[in-house]
Amino acid sequence: MQIRSTLQGGLAAAVLTAGLAACTVTHEAPAPALSLSPEPLIGKFVWHDLITDDIEGSRRFYGGLFGWSFEDSQRPGGGEYTLIRANGRYLGGILYLPDPGDGTEYSRWLAYLSVADVDRAVATNGDFGGEVLRPARQVGQVGRAAVISDPQGAVVGLLRSDRGDPDDSAPEAPGQIVWNELLAVDEAEAADFYGALAGYDVRRLARRGGEYYVLEAGQTPRAGVLENPLDGIQPAWLTYFAVSDPAAAAARVEALGGTVLLAPAPELREGTMTLVADPGGALLVLHQMIPGMRG
Repeated sequence: MQIRSTLQGGLAAAVLTAGLAACTVTHEAPAPALSLSPEPLIGKFVWHDLITDDIEGSRRFYGGLFGWSFEDSQRPGGGEYTLIRANGRYLGGILYLPDPGDGTEYSRWLAYLSVADVDRAVATNGDFGGEVLRPARQVGQVGRAAVISDPQGAVVGLLRSDRGDPDDSAPEAPGQIVWNELLAVDEAEAADFYGALAGYDVRRLARRGGEYYVLEAGQTPRAGVLENPLDGIQPAWLTYFAVSDPAAAAARVEALGGTVLLAPAPELREGTMTLVADPGGALLVLHQMIPGMRG
């Protein structure tokens, strides 16, 4: 399975326009289903959208894998948007984008990072050699947002909320997002870049197979950076979802029509994780639940 960059050229603009508009919907959610912090949680990845051309297929796959429930909604200005609930809490959404028909595997999970100043973050990205895929703009009553391709080509959304961010009170349970991790060409340079972009403190760890960088905000670990070990996959942010048993979850992925790219193995973080692709090609990591693991 060859996996190529999923956001290129005009396709990026179409996807990201939809994604930013979706933020308005998610922050209008009822309080019991979305608990917001009093102030933005700078450095936290606060929302995740799945980009796909098969919403019903995605609902079947993720509902079967995680037990998620879904709600049909509309984006401001029109267009379908599907809200995702995990354990009763809004987690993210599903956005429809037609297949461009050029062979590009464009389905992906797109994460939004809370930053102190979107315009300053966009400028910092440019100073380091990154590109702007969607310029900074005000998104309804939510706040200011943009989407960038970082200096090594990984795509990430930026958001400065006017209303607080989804807080850290979601339960530790299967199907919850517990971590975000960057596969980088140069992990040290990438860690330095995100330190400048989002004000992270960077902590370096020695791990089997190389160095690992933890991005911390206010002493809270929020994300990780490592050298990309995978051929055929460009630099990208991976979203980690909690499961009780990675091996059993990998088997469910295949039964539901997905693909296991890296099976659980002792040499792969002691068998606690598996890298998979959903039926549309979107990458995700399934990680064994560990108390306190949270992005």
